[in-house]
Amino acid sequence: MSGTFKATGTIKGLTNYLSGNADLGDIICETNVPRLMVVPSGKVPPNPTALLQNAYFNKMIEAIKNIFDYIIIDTPPIGLVVDAAIIANACDGFILVTQAGRIKRNYVEKAKKQMEQSGSKFLGIILNKVNESVATYGDYGDYGNYGKRDRKRK
Repeated sequence: MSGTFKATGTIKGLTNYLSGNADLGDIICETNVPRLMVVPSGKVPPNPTALLQNAYFNKMIEAIKNIFDYIIIDTPPIGLVVDAAIIANACDGFILVTQAGRIKRNYVEKAKKQMEQSGSKFLGIILNKVNESVATYGDYGDYGNYGKRDRKRK
C-alpha cells in the first residue's frame, strides 16, 4: 500500500513499532493523496504472528482510532497464515477482497466463516478486476425482469 500511494518520509514500519524499536509517530507516513496516511509493514521479522499478538498491536489500534476517522488494514490472504484473523479481532470488522474469476465462491464462503469463527464481524466483500465485457446487466439472471408481469400464452 505504501508503494501504491507513494508514502513519503520514514523507512520504519509496523514491525519496528511492534518490536519496540519505533514510536507510533515514526511509522505513520503521508502519501501523495491528501489526508491519506499509511503505515508500512516494515521488514518481515522471523516471528510476525507473535508480534501481532503482543500488547503493542492492540495499543496501536486504540491510539489510531483516536487520530483517524477510518482505518483500513491490508492483511495477508486468509488461510495462508493466521495474521488476518488476529488483526481482524482488534478491528470493528473485516471486508473480504477477492479477484473476479480467480477464487472459487466456496473458498470465499469458507474464508468468511473462518473469520467469523474467530470473532470478527463481516462487513462485506469487494470483487475487484471484474471483466466488464463479461459482467453485463443481463448476466444477473432474472434481475433485468424485475417488476415485469408474467404473461400467459394463449
